[in-house]
Amino acid sequence: MQNAFADLERAREAVVAEGAAFTAELEPVLRESLRRGFERLCADHAHFVQRLDDPTRAALEQAADRSIDTGVAAVIERLRSPELWLAPLTAPHLVVVKEEGWPDWLPEAFARLLRPRGRPPPTLGELDDPSNRVWVAISAAAKPLETVLEEFGFRPGRRRFGGRFGVGPRTLPQLDPSGLLQRRWRRYRVAFDRMSELIAVEE
Repeated sequence: MQNAFADLERAREAVVAEGAAFTAELEPVLRESLRRGFERLCADHAHFVQRLDDPTRAALEQAADRSIDTGVAAVIERLRSPELWLAPLTAPHLVVVKEEGWPDWLPEAFARLLRPRGRPPPTLGELDDPSNRVWVAISAAAKPLETVLEEFGFRPGRRRFGGRFGVGPRTLPQLDPSGLLQRRWRRYRVAFDRMSELIAVEE
């Protein structure tokens, strides 16, 4: 019993350590992603940006840089919470793993009823899964930049992901084209799955 408790504590420590390493690697990557999103928006609205006079354009650049720093700092602060890494699913009791071959239109309520009893609960998925609290936090990074864009006269569009202006990352490859965070996320998932297995044994 004592050994099992020690194993679980070590597994929790490994999860928190991997989360801290991910957070450290995320900071410059997220900042660069938001900057690319801002530049992409300016290119898409070149006709509007070109009408701004030089002082206004310089003020926009400075305000954008400050808001990106603010958004990234808020995300990093949120991800420094060990609790988030130990319980990363937004609603673990609602996450459903459908059997392969089931149609996408099948409602989750039916999927839950059809799932065989005794099946283990769903495990943590990819980083950019919207049921993942880490991705939810990352997705909020663009909010300060969105406020600046509105102040300078940009108009939000109808976007499902990436915020109202689409400047935030919508997918993991868009956040990190290098693949660095994906490799780190895989290491974290291994540690998280190990901890989950030990918790299941304890229960």
